[in-house]
Amino acid sequence: MADPHQVNSIIATAICDCRRDHPDGRIDPGEAKQIAKRIIEELSNAGLSIVPTAEE
Repeated sequence: MADPHQVNSIIATAICDCRRDHPDGRIDPGEAKQIAKRIIEELSNAGLSIVPTAEE
């Protein structure tokens, strides 16, 4: 993984955006970051990885 903090931040932002209009309110950014970390861990445990695309 190129930059795990950047990947976590991108996923956390997506999680927050998904909850933006939820009637029960938004998700805490810190909680979203913890969820993002767990997603990355589970992907890694499954043998998957996130890598940047090659620039042409």
